[in-house]
Amino acid sequence: MKRLLAPALALAALLACGAPQAQSRPDFPSKGVHIVNPFPPGSPVEYVGRLVAQNLEQAWGKYVVVESRSGAGGTVGANYVAKAAPDGHTLLVTTASPISFAAALYEKLPYDPVKDLAPVWGIVTPGQVVVVNSQLPVRTLAELVAYAKANPGKLSYASSGIGTVQHFGGELFQARTGTKMVHVPYRGGAPAATDLAGGHVQVMFDSLTNQLRNIEAGKVRPLAILRSRRDSKLPDVPTAAKAGVSGVEVVNWISLFAPAGTPADVLRTLRQTAKSVMAAPDNVAKLTETFGEAQVLDGEQLAQMIPTEARTYIELVEHAGIPKQ
Repeated sequence: MKRLLAPALALAALLACGAPQAQSRPDFPSKGVHIVNPFPPGSPVEYVGRLVAQNLEQAWGKYVVVESRSGAGGTVGANYVAKAAPDGHTLLVTTASPISFAAALYEKLPYDPVKDLAPVWGIVTPGQVVVVNSQLPVRTLAELVAYAKANPGKLSYASSGIGTVQHFGGELFQARTGTKMVHVPYRGGAPAATDLAGGHVQVMFDSLTNQLRNIEAGKVRPLAILRSRRDSKLPDVPTAAKAGVSGVEVVNWISLFAPAGTPADVLRTLRQTAKSVMAAPDNVAKLTETFGEAQVLDGEQLAQMIPTEARTYIELVEHAGIPKQ
């Protein structure tokens, strides 16, 4: 697993390139800009989208709005933007779900997740956390594995949809541990988290941002962090490797995209403006408060990272035996 993820992790750790760039488009945008959130309202993706929209609107003096077009693990909204006029006025804010994960998990898509979208700006967010409903009689990751093996097919794990990072995390966990749980896809992370807290499903592999409130309220119990180090917001929760399960780390990000084919000078304007406004200290503070140790990536870095990441996850799916959708 570490070998497979090494290229994506190395690229995600690049510093801003700082290479000289050509002239941007001074007359862009010529009208309002729409940012499509491919998930239901209330997700961390929407939060990032609205933060970016607010700052772009201030920089440009043109309205920038965020609209939800959810469905099919984010692929509905991603396809809408991929097919939109490539003029920079329709953008996508998303996780890796309809991009790198979709490239690995779906047999057929109406768009090419890598070739049909051009990255603008983004952040690498902290890893997932394994959480269970507080009424489930398990308190460690090892106990969850043992319980799932003793009760094959009786535990349900929630996700924000087929092909999302939560789905991918759950399938990878089962492949690595030899467990069998029932996947219950929702139309977004917020309703999935609500049903987990209510006991309608028992397990979720989710972002800490989406689960922190329920963890603090004692409605769900965190068992492990799915990355290489602990999270400062949950210092007592071990990594999955320390808890006895290796090879289940999933890298995730939230990024802004334009349709491929957007004129080079427009894309430069988008990248330069987004990079500039989101580097403001108050925006850095907001991202840090929300996501903790999030790392900013510019469009050029993402353009290098995403194709390599997609190939990595395609290989991982094949090695882990995760079924195609």
